Amino acid sequence: VTATDRDEGPNAEVKYSFFKIPEKFDKTFKLDPESGEIEITEKLNFEEQQFYELDVQARDAGGLSSHSKVL
Repeated sequence: VTATDRDEGPNAEVKYSFFKIPEKFDKTFKLDPESGEIEITEKLNFEEQQFYELDVQARDAGGLSSHSKVL
């Protein structure tokens, strides 16, 4: 996931986090707060779960945030 901020200096730094991630996915996916890279940490079971939907939040140092869905 990638987000940009037009601010300069520290307020331009963006941090990533999951937003309202289902508890059953909590150990399945890992999100790097600096890069926004999502890593799969457990084997995905498509027989049990047809698709995986994650809501990612990008927040700048000034407190502004935006959300995006990742499928």
